[in-house]
Amino acid sequence: MTRQTAIARVLMVAVFAPSGGLFGKGVAEVSQGREWWPWLVAALVWLIVSGSIAMAVSNHLDEHR
Repeated sequence: MTRQTAIARVLMVAVFAPSGGLFGKGVAEVSQGREWWPWLVAALVWLIVSGSIAMAVSNHLDEHR
């Protein structure tokens, strides 16, 4: 595995794992009859922000290759 592949895998986990947890928390809140939308908003914000950062890092690594 190359260094860039390892970094790409770490970035994928850093983006999708926390958002999956936030979506799961939203599902748990729905099952208890509570407000679920703040968890959905948090998951979407996390995906957008961390995805943008991951894209910037990936593009930066591609420029230096």
